[in-house]
Amino acid sequence: MELEIQSAKLVLSIVDKETGEIITREATLGDFKEVKKSSSSSGTRTRKPKDDGDPNPKATLLEGKIQLNNAAMELTGWEAEMKIDIRFEKKGKQITPIMLEDMAKGNRLTKTNTISCRGSKHDNLSEYGTVFDVVPYEGKDGWFKLVGDAPQKEDDTVEIPDEISDPEEDEVDVDADGVEAADIDFNLDID
Repeated sequence: MELEIQSAKLVLSIVDKETGEIITREATLGDFKEVKKSSSSSGTRTRKPKDDGDPNPKATLLEGKIQLNNAAMELTGWEAEMKIDIRFEKKGKQITPIMLEDMAKGNRLTKTNTISCRGSKHDNLSEYGTVFDVVPYEGKDGWFKLVGDAPQKEDDTVEIPDEISDPEEDEVDVDADGVEAADIDFNLDID
């Protein structure tokens, strides 16, 4: 059996607290429209990102995530559900944060233009600032540098040269007075 609603009547009963009189109002409702409810259990609704009005592509580091502005989304061409990774590239002593699409290692880009960034990755990125200019990486399509508002960080590890000389080859025999042994004549002429 299939049922169809053709009409409905709404009855509203109101009680006047002073007199106790019950007032009844009736209304007939016409066309019905189906209202779909969100199937999510949290009851949250889909939000659209706010346009910050900044024409410059920016990424802002927030607690546990990175927020991309509309200009950054336009520059990158990324869309919700893509997976974006943040890496740190080292050239010489200069370390630069990089963002790129990586379906294997990245985190999901949300409809509100955010990417999860937690733990050590968040801590490492925070050393470069909280607001970043998103700049295309020259020569690497789909890669973007994050130029932060903190001073540039350099790798402070000591670089060891590939060739280290043998100390025995460079050793010079010097006595306590600073005279090289090679300069001393060891011939003893005894007459």
